[in-house]
Amino acid sequence: MINLEPTISQIEKLLRENTAASVTYAALECRLAIERICYERLRLAHDYISHEDLRKWQPSDIVKTLIQEFDSKAAETFTLSIAREPMPEGSPPPTREDYEAKEWIPLGTQVGFAPNKLGKLWNGLAKLALHIEIPTSKDAAVNQYGDIQAIKSKVTQALAEIKRISEGTLMSSGMGEEVSFECSCGSRNKRRLELLKDGQTINCINPDCNESYDYVQSDMSFGRRTFDIICRACGTSCDIPKRMVEKLKTDQHIHFDCEGCREAIYVSWRPTQAQRTKSPAEA
Repeated sequence: MINLEPTISQIEKLLRENTAASVTYAALECRLAIERICYERLRLAHDYISHEDLRKWQPSDIVKTLIQEFDSKAAETFTLSIAREPMPEGSPPPTREDYEAKEWIPLGTQVGFAPNKLGKLWNGLAKLALHIEIPTSKDAAVNQYGDIQAIKSKVTQALAEIKRISEGTLMSSGMGEEVSFECSCGSRNKRRLELLKDGQTINCINPDCNESYDYVQSDMSFGRRTFDIICRACGTSCDIPKRMVEKLKTDQHIHFDCEGCREAIYVSWRPTQAQRTKSPAEA
């Protein structure tokens, strides 16, 4: 669990100073704390999700991705407990009544939050404090700082949420059945089964690997995504990871040697123009 107490103390100190500069700095500290809260959850998830799967970098959007792809309870509040006594060996499967009759010892509580709420606080702090307002005319003043009272109000709102989240004593790394496969680079990729969708693309968690896979729900398999390239010199079929090609810009190319004749093969994107053939009715 991350320790937010030093940050909370710093923000409170800056608010007590009550200058335009200090409350602006407090807003920055709040923004950094919100990012840290969200990115710590991402750090725990990196065994299950590739950086390439993060569609946006804003803190609240990252948490939403984690909820969809990694752990549906990533932003929920819950307490994790363990039974004082284990079930006797050879016992039949326990019933709900058996569980309820046991004595449970709390291990810790994860404090949840609403990603949208954190996102609005994060954006609001920047809007009020971390940008100088653009002048609308020659007579408009360009002020070094924003409205001190408006900034203090937003910082106070953010601080209350940061304090509430700081009361948590654990962060979960996720629960539920896992499926896994080994990438051709040797990295072990894992996913929560309940969150996988048929046809979903899974990027390898190794940041230096260009491999990606399609999930087939019917047999819970992961098929490698490749382009099949035929060598014009010898006809040998060669495959390359689709992600290598998908990352190319129109002015870039990649090349590799044919496995059969060692001829250099170049791959690039080229703009093409298509012309629709008119139907007899249009002619």
